[in-house]
Amino acid sequence: MPLLALCLIISGMIAPVAADSGYETIYSDWADNGDTVTANGCYVKFTIQNGSSNVYVSVKSPSYPDKEVTVSPGNWYYYYNLLRIYIVEIDQAKNKVLVDIARPSGSQGDTSSSGTKLSCDVPGQLALGGDIVSFPILIQNNNDEDKTYTLSSSNSAKWDVTFTYGDKGIYKVYVPKHQSKVVNLMIQTTGSTSVGEKKVIAYVDSMSIDLYVYITSVNQTVDVSTKVTSKISSIGDKIFYDIRLKNLQSKENIYKLSVTGLPENWYFRYKEDSTSFDEMAEVIVPASGEKNLVLEIVPPYSVDVGDYNFIAVITSPDGTQITKDLTLRLKSGVGMSVTTSKLAYEAKPGESFNIDVYVSNTGKGAALTNVYLETSAPTGWIVQVSPNQTNSIKAGDIQTFRVNVVPPGNIVASDYEVSIKVKSDQAEKEKDFRVTIKTESYIPYIGGAMILLVVVGLIFMFRKYGRR
Repeated sequence: MPLLALCLIISGMIAPVAADSGYETIYSDWADNGDTVTANGCYVKFTIQNGSSNVYVSVKSPSYPDKEVTVSPGNWYYYYNLLRIYIVEIDQAKNKVLVDIARPSGSQGDTSSSGTKLSCDVPGQLALGGDIVSFPILIQNNNDEDKTYTLSSSNSAKWDVTFTYGDKGIYKVYVPKHQSKVVNLMIQTTGSTSVGEKKVIAYVDSMSIDLYVYITSVNQTVDVSTKVTSKISSIGDKIFYDIRLKNLQSKENIYKLSVTGLPENWYFRYKEDSTSFDEMAEVIVPASGEKNLVLEIVPPYSVDVGDYNFIAVITSPDGTQITKDLTLRLKSGVGMSVTTSKLAYEAKPGESFNIDVYVSNTGKGAALTNVYLETSAPTGWIVQVSPNQTNSIKAGDIQTFRVNVVPPGNIVASDYEVSIKVKSDQAEKEKDFRVTIKTESYIPYIGGAMILLVVVGLIFMFRKYGRR
């Protein structure tokens, strides 16, 4: 016999499906990949391996050693004398497994005069979706010794379930011998739960009791959802949260829109979309329809870096408030401003002139880093920048760059363009400058020289030929 099979027979047992009247089903449903089901005081986790036709089953119990086995569809796995786990089928497309978990018959609360007895006066209750339902469970310790019981539960509706005793949340309870205590099983149903009966199993050690909640209708008029509830933005950025309202009723409803918990001097506005200028105080949603909104948060420019929490509130016509907790992390923002004394200059061929460029960090908190200038000028022009680069400009500080420009000596008089681009790790800006080149006119000098030559020529001719 293979060693693996021998080990499985010793600690538990895997067997093909066969009739077994000694067990009663306590959980029969689909389980998502990675789900953990609580059954008969044990915790059973199902894992579907990619591409595998088997299911990896992990079983934990406070009273027995943990076990991990692989079970194929159509086979059982017996976990000591506590559970029989049957894998019905695997849905690879939906990443789910259909399972049936059973316990030995008669393991539910003992009704005899010895052992432990579980009972509930109201094991089935009616509720609206979203209500909190309370089941009082009597634990009767008929043993000849005091006992501390471990409490747990399971339900296919994935509701939040807790045990309470008085005003305390508990997961264990102490009951002296031949005495009883009442603990409350608190169930928080959800507004999205479908109408119908839902089963909840309460476990007290290895014993259990079945409880039922019948959802008669949804208790919520609107379902509120957001694409994201937490954002990271720089100071000065626009901040938007996308919110979707779904009317769960068969009639048109008007919902009021608000926000609570904003710090002082912060503002909010609901809009149709991020480009809209119109603010909304309420919105009309058709019967069973949906509406998409944008919530814009506007902090003051003087806001500090840090984490902020606030709540989007949607109020239904009956006054019910549906809330969404939102968070915002603001990080340091930077801004760049580039100024000069003028944008137009005059120069002569071959003569240099300076352009002073003032770069300031108009942001809050963070510095502009690795700031330098890139220049563009006509061919033959000489452009030098001082300093070549600065490592950082702190928020509120200004750095002056001097750009020395020398046009060629043989350039034609005209208008020319010089471009200066300021670059950094965070931002960049560009400015264009007009440079007018003016040259001196030599025509008057040439004309004067020609007139002088004519006069000198006439005098020479007069002296030479005038006496004849």
